[in-house]
Amino acid sequence: MVRDELKNYLGLPYFINTGQHQVMSRNNALVGKGTAHEIALQTIEFANQQNIKLLDLTPQQIYNFQKKNHLGIDCSGLVCHLLNLKVDVRKTSADMLTSPPISKSVKTLQTNDLIRQKDGKHVLLVLSVDKKMVTYIHSSQSKHGVVIETKNIKDIDNQGFWRII
Repeated sequence: MVRDELKNYLGLPYFINTGQHQVMSRNNALVGKGTAHEIALQTIEFANQQNIKLLDLTPQQIYNFQKKNHLGIDCSGLVCHLLNLKVDVRKTSADMLTSPPISKSVKTLQTNDLIRQKDGKHVLLVLSVDKKMVTYIHSSQSKHGVVIETKNIKDIDNQGFWRII
């Protein structure tokens, strides 16, 4: 399931519904918790409202348009959707996903495990482990949205490895 959905999320901007841009909405795409499909539909709706032809834009211009309009996904929303977790995505956080009763601490990593970072404020989803190399996906403000990265496990800042129960 995860591998099939990855392409839909790659390149989406990072967005967390806090601070000056915080909105109250029932629309998950407007609060950083939407699926890739919901974010795409909201992007189209905003483009139509602003008379912008998305087909004329480059991928970078679409990314910039989404960021300008506060469309994107946060790290916990990404994990929830990729793992198809049966939780209220709007009430999830990285800390919640990497804590009991949702997950348990583990010593070794495997596919679909979580890596907790930044005192529970960020989470990475493990896509594969090959010896000491870990490939993971996450939504990051500093890495320009949803990206896949591969690093040596010892080079990953972490506060533990977690497995969804």
